[in-house]
Amino acid sequence: MSIISSVQKIDKNAIRYVTRRLRGERIEDVMSTLTRLGDLGLAWLLPAAYMLSKYKYRRRGAELLVCFGLCAAINNLVLKNIVDRERPYEAMPWLDTLIKRPRDYSFPSGHAAGAFASAYAIAKGFGKKLGIPAYALASAIALTRVGVGVHYPSDVVTGAAVGTIIGAGAMKGMRKLGDSTR
Repeated sequence: MSIISSVQKIDKNAIRYVTRRLRGERIEDVMSTLTRLGDLGLAWLLPAAYMLSKYKYRRRGAELLVCFGLCAAINNLVLKNIVDRERPYEAMPWLDTLIKRPRDYSFPSGHAAGAFASAYAIAKGFGKKLGIPAYALASAIALTRVGVGVHYPSDVVTGAAVGTIIGAGAMKGMRKLGDSTR
């Protein structure tokens, strides 16, 4: 059995377990709400807009926007189309989803990637005080993607890694660019 086959088997068993066990009105409401915070990057774009409106935080707001935007472009427009992985509900027609079914590919998770790129930018810009809550929110958003039935666990883990790498690269590039213009 290949590594990919092994991961796919683990993914299917994990999503089957999660979607059958994590059900009930309260948990479904929490998962749906958290996952919606990741829709269109609302959890990250609203704070970025606020930061951009305050002179003191303008640079950090710009960094957050660049990290999120670059990550969204690379992950959702390039990587997903290269990998071309079907969603769990396409492979397992019996799977109930708690939200409207996305039409794009599954791997890597765009919600996880954008969330972790954004959390990285916040942690770099503000330190632990806001970095820890940002990573907690990013983790919650990412994990709900499995719970609502639209991603496999490996989609989410890889999305988090991709987001962190893109966030780190973007921050490093912006800081170098900022230093060279002074």
